[in-house]
Amino acid sequence: MQEQEITLYPSNWLYNAGVVGFLSYLERDDYLQNHNGDRFNFNDNYVRINNQVFININVNDNYFENGKVINLKGKNQYYPNFIDVKGNQKWVFENFVKEFSNQIDNSKGCSLCSTPLYILKENINPDLHNNQQNIDQKDQFFNKIENLNMIHNKLLGPSDKFPNAYWNMRDKFPICHLCTFILIHNHLALTKLSDGSEIFINALSFKVMYEMNKLVKELFGKEEIAGKQKSEILAMSVIEYSRRLNVSLGLWNQMNLEIIIKLNNSIDTYSLPYETVNLISDRKIASLLSEIGEFSVLDSLLDNEEDRLLDIAYRLIRIGMKPAQDRNKSDNALVNSFLHKEHNKNNILNVSQKILELYANINERRKTYARR
Repeated sequence: MQEQEITLYPSNWLYNAGVVGFLSYLERDDYLQNHNGDRFNFNDNYVRINNQVFININVNDNYFENGKVINLKGKNQYYPNFIDVKGNQKWVFENFVKEFSNQIDNSKGCSLCSTPLYILKENINPDLHNNQQNIDQKDQFFNKIENLNMIHNKLLGPSDKFPNAYWNMRDKFPICHLCTFILIHNHLALTKLSDGSEIFINALSFKVMYEMNKLVKELFGKEEIAGKQKSEILAMSVIEYSRRLNVSLGLWNQMNLEIIIKLNNSIDTYSLPYETVNLISDRKIASLLSEIGEFSVLDSLLDNEEDRLLDIAYRLIRIGMKPAQDRNKSDNALVNSFLHKEHNKNNILNVSQKILELYANINERRKTYARR
């Protein structure tokens, strides 16, 4: 088996989330057995995967009973009946996964990706499982994965009887074998929020998607987010990503960021305007927004009402100049309406100064952006 690289390019969000979910498990030591080489590498907007990882995937521990990825047998919540209830197709799937390390066919098309890959089905030899039932199970497995359907995604996959409007009411979308494998990792990339929704940040670069969704899980995966808008979550992710990494303005302009929101049986999307992304991705602005950490301040920017920042700052300064014992109920109510973090309430003048500095940086950034 010759070591080669499999190159994947961004496509629609369903595929992209599958790739990001798969990559998140490739990082885990308990996912692979006896693999010492590279696993994957990001290049520009695409990712290259070492094809030898597939032969080293611990399929049994990750995809069947008590699977760390998911139990594909029977009616699981994401990919129902991907493997039959009795598990007669387990041996087919195990060999199916490992075959991506061998010779593959890229001569056929795919409705989801731009680099379709098909394994050679004849390499999965039913003679090793010498009975007609196993031959039939192999045929059934490959027949059911031939077209995109509910086994690939319970919510979005079309069926013969009920074509899905997401796919323009069509029920026949041929997809390649690699996409079949990629799609069963889609759920791993979504971050579950406390309001019951699941979100995924979609972009035109796998590196950005991988890192930003990891950041979203870190920031919001365990936090109570009731009352927060998805625009705030997307904005905070951009802010934190920009603050931690030196991301150029040109990169953000090319990313076309959007947040995918899955709630119950519906899918929605939201994207930030380019001008807003340009502002909050500025490292100085991002740093100030992160230090202040107040949604009243962030929302003023997201609503294009940054002049409101002056009003907030000046009103807080007037209150902050008073000794704490001289503040009345109206003063305290105003502070509580603007500030929710205790360290800000205890340092009103300091946070007011940062808000004024933020306002000045936003104005300067807008002037610079207007001159381009």
